Amino acid sequence: MKRLIALLRQRCPVCLRGQVFTTLFGMHTHCPVCGVKFERETGYFLNSMFVGYAAGFLILAPTAIWLAWMNVSILVFSLAILAETALLTPLIFRYARLIWMHADQALDPRRPEV
Repeated sequence: MKRLIALLRQRCPVCLRGQVFTTLFGMHTHCPVCGVKFERETGYFLNSMFVGYAAGFLILAPTAIWLAWMNVSILVFSLAILAETALLTPLIFRYARLIWMHADQALDPRRPEV
């Protein structure tokens, strides 16, 4: 339960307290509380792209199906999907990385650096 709360609050996967993000898309390199390096190796966050792709699909598919069922024009369909994508990109980006880091921590635990 602690891990889920830390994930939702966008906290460090190791100590569950330090903030991960500095700006909308910017991350700390190390946890400000426990000092653990977030990017374990080069290309570490490539797997988060798969998480983001799956999340994006699961979020956008119901909208696309509903719009198709409503038989809207292709222009309205495209604009609605583009707007939803633009609005949700920061959220999907952040949570894809967080889900990947927390899953990786659960599978291959690390200890705090400090």
